[in-house]
Amino acid sequence: MEMGYQVPITALFLIGIMLTFTVITTWIFRIQKTSADYYLAGRKVNSFINASAISSDYLSAASFLGVAGIAFLKGFDGIIFAFGFFVGYIALLLFLASPLRKFGKYTVPDFVSERFHSKTARVLGVIGVLFISLFYMAPQMLGAGKVMGLLLNMEYKTAIIVIALIITTYVSVGGMKGTTINQLVQFWILFGAMFLLAFIPFVLKGYTYTDVINFLHSLNTTEPITGKAFVGSSYTAPGYWLTNLKDTFSLLLALMFGTAGLPHILVRFYTAPDGKAARRTVIYVLILIGTFYILSPYVGHVIRYIFMQSEKLGLPSHLTMWLAKNGKNLAVPVAGSYFGGQILLGIVVAGAFAAILSTVAGLIIACAGAIGHDLVVNIFNPNMPERSRVKIARISSIIVGLLGIPLGFAAENLQIAVLVGLAFAIAASTFFPVLVMGIWWPKMTKNGAIAGLLTGILGSFIMILGKNYLPIALQFKNPGGFVMIFTFAAIIIFSKLEYAQKGDAAIPHDVDKVMTVLHGAEHN
Repeated sequence: MEMGYQVPITALFLIGIMLTFTVITTWIFRIQKTSADYYLAGRKVNSFINASAISSDYLSAASFLGVAGIAFLKGFDGIIFAFGFFVGYIALLLFLASPLRKFGKYTVPDFVSERFHSKTARVLGVIGVLFISLFYMAPQMLGAGKVMGLLLNMEYKTAIIVIALIITTYVSVGGMKGTTINQLVQFWILFGAMFLLAFIPFVLKGYTYTDVINFLHSLNTTEPITGKAFVGSSYTAPGYWLTNLKDTFSLLLALMFGTAGLPHILVRFYTAPDGKAARRTVIYVLILIGTFYILSPYVGHVIRYIFMQSEKLGLPSHLTMWLAKNGKNLAVPVAGSYFGGQILLGIVVAGAFAAILSTVAGLIIACAGAIGHDLVVNIFNPNMPERSRVKIARISSIIVGLLGIPLGFAAENLQIAVLVGLAFAIAASTFFPVLVMGIWWPKMTKNGAIAGLLTGILGSFIMILGKNYLPIALQFKNPGGFVMIFTFAAIIIFSKLEYAQKGDAAIPHDVDKVMTVLHGAEHN
């Protein structure tokens, strides 16, 4: 942090409003009569409110700061992240959202267990949820410590503890209802911040995307401060970072179908009143995040445009230094400071704070459901009374939320790219294939489901953690798409093998009824 840096008053004001609103909504929604109220807000969430909450849940600090940041660093190739994140919701709309809601359960492991009548599948599903959620929580806590520590002048560990305590309190007390309303407010703060960051340069400054890209394309020079070579014709073309089709294809599949397999996103479709509302919610989400992901790469490339002309365009030296040292995380705050001074920087800081709060809250709810509902209740005590289930839900939320503190401390020294890669790889290669096949293929069997879950989880670990021991041809920037193909194959092969051994007895006895529920007309 540069000497003399002061926390923007706007940031303190907006964060204060958010925290006040959080306290109020948490108090209002503190009474949860049933576990459905706690985990799913009573299945009564309005489509637009749900869409805003889902968008907030999804647009993590990695998206709010990272998509523009990676566009700043990697040029054209950075756009692939925005494209992949967006297209994942089309897969959700086409294949998953409505059938999952019609099935009417609580969690992803719930669906797998009930569809195939298998406790083993439920346990594997819980393992998948916990791996994905905790691996995904790590970079959020890192963002809380590093970025919020930087922008709010807080020590890394202090920022981790403060964020974890705030989120744990409002999730454990307010449940899904309180979390949903808070995420609604948080989304419009972070979306408003990104909108202003694009509106000011595009409309008020006249920086059209075409002019920005054409200028960058023409450059063949060195970067300010670092002195690194900058070849604009490479930066603005495919292949600047993703140098081969293998990596591009697998990363894109992992982003697309990893998005469609994230448990903290999937669980929100159970909060819709019915399948039609779930489908309508996804359409709203596509509009909201689609707009966001159009704006983000533009902001990243505009900041690269300014960075390369820092002296000419009057970029302050401390902001130039921020970009040179940590452009991936600080491109968005720099844009806020450059285009709107302390006021816009404050809005950006509040947006980053909102993104962290929202995503970690969603992850806590997903993990709490896996532990409290799937393990404690359905595996160990199926006859537990409703009041005790709500208590278990709160305790599970507190445990997971507080786990964010040591996770955040450890994240400072871990390879965050590996953790995020694991989260998306497991989501893409485990839950997406199992859910799609379970919903659309009546002849899928219990062994097929178990084989798919094992292939996705183990395959992701082997391909990422054992990357350096594999042949070059099997080394991917993210292997999620590659492993996903094997998961589909495992599901089909083991289902057919079980069918060959047992005949019709291999197929769940209620498959016709289940398929009617998943794909039939809804009756009020």
